[in-house]
Amino acid sequence: MKSTPQAARKLLHLFAIGLIVAVFAGSFVYLRAVFNEEVSLRRSYMNEAVFHAQDFFVSRQTLLKSLVLASVPDINGAKPYISANPDEEVSISLGTDEGHWNLWLTCRMMTYLRQNKVNLLYVPYAADPEVVRLFDASSHLKPLPTLVLQRLAAHGDVDELWLTDNQVLDSPFYLFARLDNRQASSGWLGIEVDVPDLVEALRSESAGDFMLLDSQGQIIFANAVRSPLVDSLHSLEAQNSFGFIGSGWFPDRLAIRKQLGYSGWKIVYAVDIRSLLPVLGWPLLGCVLLGIAVCIGLRLLILRIERRLITPSEARIQALVESEAFSRAVLQVAPVALCVISRTDGAVVLENSLSQQWLGSSSERAKLCHGWICRAFDENDPRNSDEIEMEDGRLLYLAFAPTRYKSQDVLICAFSDISARKQIEVTLERARLLADRANEAKTLFLATMSHEIRTPLYGVLGTLELLTRTELNEQQNNYLKAIERSSGNLLQLICDVLDVSRIEAGQLQLELNTFSPLELIEDVIQGYCGAAQAKGLQLCALIDSTVPEWLSGDVTRIRQILNNLLNNALKFTDYGKIVLRLKMDSRDDERVMLHWQVSDSGKGIAHAEQGHLFEPFYQVESGKNMVAGTGLGLSICKRLMHLMNGTMRLVSEPGLGSSFTLYLPLVQVNDPVRSSPFGELSPSVVYVVSPLRELAECYCGWLRRWGARAQLGPPKQGEANDDAVLLELHPNCAPQLLVPAWTGPLVLATSDTSVVLNVENPCWKADLNSLQDVYRALCKAQGIHTATHLEAGVAKAELKLGLRILVAEDNVINQLILRDQLEELGCVVTLACDGMQALELWQEGKFDLVLTDVNMPRMNGYELAAKLRAMKMTQPIIGASANAMRDESERCLSAGMNHCLIKPFTLHTLYNCLQHF
Repeated sequence: MKSTPQAARKLLHLFAIGLIVAVFAGSFVYLRAVFNEEVSLRRSYMNEAVFHAQDFFVSRQTLLKSLVLASVPDINGAKPYISANPDEEVSISLGTDEGHWNLWLTCRMMTYLRQNKVNLLYVPYAADPEVVRLFDASSHLKPLPTLVLQRLAAHGDVDELWLTDNQVLDSPFYLFARLDNRQASSGWLGIEVDVPDLVEALRSESAGDFMLLDSQGQIIFANAVRSPLVDSLHSLEAQNSFGFIGSGWFPDRLAIRKQLGYSGWKIVYAVDIRSLLPVLGWPLLGCVLLGIAVCIGLRLLILRIERRLITPSEARIQALVESEAFSRAVLQVAPVALCVISRTDGAVVLENSLSQQWLGSSSERAKLCHGWICRAFDENDPRNSDEIEMEDGRLLYLAFAPTRYKSQDVLICAFSDISARKQIEVTLERARLLADRANEAKTLFLATMSHEIRTPLYGVLGTLELLTRTELNEQQNNYLKAIERSSGNLLQLICDVLDVSRIEAGQLQLELNTFSPLELIEDVIQGYCGAAQAKGLQLCALIDSTVPEWLSGDVTRIRQILNNLLNNALKFTDYGKIVLRLKMDSRDDERVMLHWQVSDSGKGIAHAEQGHLFEPFYQVESGKNMVAGTGLGLSICKRLMHLMNGTMRLVSEPGLGSSFTLYLPLVQVNDPVRSSPFGELSPSVVYVVSPLRELAECYCGWLRRWGARAQLGPPKQGEANDDAVLLELHPNCAPQLLVPAWTGPLVLATSDTSVVLNVENPCWKADLNSLQDVYRALCKAQGIHTATHLEAGVAKAELKLGLRILVAEDNVINQLILRDQLEELGCVVTLACDGMQALELWQEGKFDLVLTDVNMPRMNGYELAAKLRAMKMTQPIIGASANAMRDESERCLSAGMNHCLIKPFTLHTLYNCLQHF
C-alpha cells in the first residue's frame, strides 16, 4: 500500500475497527467471566443443596440401619406391640409367627425422631401384610400406598428400598430395610417422611427447583414444572453432571444431577437461565456505555487526526504534487536553460528543453561539470557562477547551487544567454566613458570659466575693497556699494554653479570647525539689514536662550543655507516681516538637535510648485518688476542638508507667506579655553517692551540667563524701582518711544540705528540683531564695567603683520591688488611675474613667506613649491588659485604648500590666513 493520505485514512479506520472489536471482545470476555462467576456461584449453591439432600437421606438411611441393627430376636416370643413406661423407653416387638424381634426406643431416640419428623413403621412379610406404625411424629398420617406394598413384595431379595407412590400427588417418601437380611420372613422396618418435610429438606432458594429420580430415571418427586425439565434431562447423561439444559438453541436451565448414596436415586437441581441474567445488567450496561464511548471517542479522534494531520498532509501532498508539476512546467517554459547534475558522476538527472537545445550532449559541459561540483560543495569557495563560451560562439552565464533531489546530492545549474547583454554592456560602457568624458569636459569647462572669471573678478572685488578704505563722498559710496553688490551677485552665481558641479562629481566635503551660533546669526542678519530696510521690512533674529554658545559643524555650509533662505525671503516679500529663529529641539548627551527657521510674510508658494522647489534651476513664477534668480539656491540647500544629515520642512500658503525649517544635528563643544562673551547682569528688574511680543519674550529668556529679573511689558505707575531698566526692542527704526513716560535708564535696541531720537533720560543705543551689543548696553545702563570695542587706530595696528612676502603672480592687475592688500596688512612685498623669477628672487633675498599663483607661464606654482621644498626651504608657501574645485587644494598640499586661497578673497580672508604664520 502506498504511503498516501487515503492509505493513512484506511489504516486509521482499520485501527478504529480493530480497537472497537477488541473492546467488544474484551467486553464479551468480561461478561462471560461475570456470567461464569455467577454460574460457579450457583453451582456452589447447588452442590451445597445436594450435600444437604444427601445428608438428609443418608441420615435417615443411617437411622434406619441403626434401628435395624438395634432389633434383637425374641426367643420366647412376644406380642407384636408392647409398651412399658413410655416416658423413658418403648420396647417394640416385631415379627410374625415365624419369628419375633424386639426394638427398644429410648426417650432420646424418640425425641430425635420427633424433631426430625420421622415416622417409624413395620411391614411384616405376608401375602396381605398389615402395616404397623411404630412411632408417629406427624398428626396427619395417610395409609401406606398399595403401590409401595406391591414393590416391597416384589423385591423380596433386596435388603433396602427407597419407595414412593409416584402415581399419587404428594405421596410421602418411604425408606425400608429388611429387619433381618438372613430371613426374608423378618419383614421390613421403614421410615416415612411427609411431603412438607421432604420439600423443606430438599428445597434451596439459591439452588432452584429440584427433582428426585429413582434408579431407572423415573421422577419420584419434583417441586418444578416437570415437562420442560424432564424433556431436557437427556443432556445430562452422566450420573453426576453439571451443565446447561434446554430443548432450543438457547439453554433454558442450569442443572446439576447427583446420586444419593448407594441407592441409585438421583437428585436434580435446576435454575432458570433467566435468573442468571440480572447479574449481567450493570456489567452489560457498563460494557455498552464503554463501547459507545469508545466509538464516539474514536470517531472524534479520527476526525481530529483527519483535520489536524491527514487533511493538512493531503493538502500539502496535493500542493507538493501541484508545486512539482508547476515547477516542471516552469522549468520547461523558463527562458533559461536549467539542468540538474548528479554529484557522484556528473550525469544529467533533469533538464528542460532549452537546456537540451543549447547544451545537448555538450562536451564542454561534461568537461566543466566536475569543476562546478567541486566548487559548489566546497565551503571555502564562495564562487557560485561562471561564464562559458559554447562552440557556436554563444556566451552563457552559469549560476549553480548545491541541493538534494531524489535522495542524492545534486547540483542545479541555470544557464542564460548573455551574448546580447554583453554587447549591451560593452555599448553601455562606451556610453559611460563618453558620458564621463563629457562630464569631465563640463567640469573642466566650468573650472576654466570659473578660473577665467574669478581672475578679473578678483581684481574688481579687491580694488573695490581697497577703495572702500579711502575717503569717499556719499554719492561715491552709493556707487561703490552698487558695484560691490553686483560683483557679489556674480561671485555668488559662480559659486552656486561650481557647488552644483562639485556635488554632482562627489567632490564636496564637509569641514568641521567650532563656531558660535550667536555670532553666525548676527553676521548673517547684518548682511541683509540694509536690503530689508530699503524695502521697509522688519528683519529680526529670535535665538532661544537654551541654545549652546559653541557648536561643532561646517559653519560655512550652514551660513550658505541661511544666506540662500534669507535671500529668497527678501526677494519674495514686499511688506511685513522676516524672522530668523534658532531653537534647540532635543539633547542627547553632547549631541543637540537644532532647528533653524526662516519665515516671511511674502506672497507664498502654491502647492503645485512646492514639490519642484528643490529641483535645480527651477524658478517660481515671479511677479512684475522682480528679478528672477538662477534656481540653484534651494537645490544646493537640499544637497548640503543631506550631507549634514539634516532635514528641511516647508510650510507655505499663497498670500500668507512661507516658512523654511532646517533640522540639523550638531555637537555641543564644552571647551574651557573658549570663554563666554556674556557675564552676569545685576539681579535688578528689566522691563522689556516691543511691538512684537515674540521678540520681547525671546529677550526675556536671555535676560534671565544673564541673571536679571526680566518682566514682560511696561511697569505700572509707581511700581518701578530706582535701579530698574527699560529695554525697548524695535524690529526696524524707532520713530517714537513705546513708553514715553519712562524716566529711568533706557536701552533702545533697533535694527536701524540711523534714526536719532531726543531722549532726556539716560539712554544707551544698541543693535537689535546683536546680542552682545544689547548685553553691553544693558551693562552700561546698570553701571557694570565691560570691555569696549577697540579704537580704530588700535584695530588698524592689529592688522600690521610685519611679514616679508615674495609674491609670484603673472597677472599685472592681480599683482597690484595683492601688493596693495598685503601692504594694507603691514607686509613688505616683492613681486615676481612667474615661478622662475620667484625662484631667483628667493635665492637672492630673505623672505618670511611665499604667496604664489598656481597657474603661471614657464614655471607654475606647483613646480615652484616643489623646487623650494627640494632646496630644504622651511618657510610657509601659500598658493592662490581661481579654480574652486576640491582637487585644487589637494594638489597644492601635495606639492608642498601649506594652504590654498581661492580667488577672489577679501582682505579679511587674507589676514586670517597670514596671521597664523
